[in-house]
Amino acid sequence: MREIERILDQLNRAWGGPSWTGVDIGPLLEGISDQQARAHPIPNAHSIIELVAHSSTWMDAVAHRLAGSERELTTEEDWRGVTEMSWPDAVEEMTNAISRLSDVIARLTVDDLDKKVAGRKYTIYVMLHGVIQHTIYHAGQIALLKKAAASGNR
Repeated sequence: MREIERILDQLNRAWGGPSWTGVDIGPLLEGISDQQARAHPIPNAHSIIELVAHSSTWMDAVAHRLAGSERELTTEEDWRGVTEMSWPDAVEEMTNAISRLSDVIARLTVDDLDKKVAGRKYTIYVMLHGVIQHTIYHAGQIALLKKAAASGNR
């Protein structure tokens, strides 16, 4: 297996499993109601829908950076409002963001991995592993919020 395939495998495992962490984000999002997605069971913490939108935004940002974009996300883009977004739309957005990112990664060459990201000091390799780690990090948060919402701690 070549390195690009390994990276895609890790992204696919983070999404649909089986991941080493045991928290596969795609299946994790199943069975969450709109009310649970919007709940704030932990004071001053993000909701599930906010975490999903944030993660989707970063997957798309990485896909754009792989295409050469140097644009930095604003705070409003990074943690955008989700009051007008439906929960099914948020899940669909994440599914599409992972698909777009996978498509861009699949077109990379092994030599691309050692190139610097446009306008950054790190390589494409580091960025790709970073976005996968970022997704898994937030999947863990979503798992805890889902448990809290299911137990009625809102």
